[in-house]
Amino acid sequence: MARKIDVQKLISYSDDLVQFLKTEKDINSLNHCIERSDGIRSRCRSDHAALQTSVQGYHKNIEMCKEKSQVAEAEVASDAEIHMLQKELDDEIQREALLVKDLR
Repeated sequence: MARKIDVQKLISYSDDLVQFLKTEKDINSLNHCIERSDGIRSRCRSDHAALQTSVQGYHKNIEMCKEKSQVAEAEVASDAEIHMLQKELDDEIQREALLVKDLR
């Protein structure tokens, strides 16, 4: 869709711009502002890229920690398993004690 341009507004804007940039000093000031804004834009982009890299690194570290946590949880015996194993050990110790007693 083509944009409709109001010629009168365009001429008025052009006249205002010419009035603003009448002297060399005004043009130099504008160029200086443009150069500074370009520098700021460049630094912002650089900072943004560095922050994106850091955030991605943190996400990777978080995922690695989650995986390590899941592996550790899988390796740790539950209280019920420990209780059952302790009971089996106690039973074996009791049987061994009975066998030793029978051998005497």
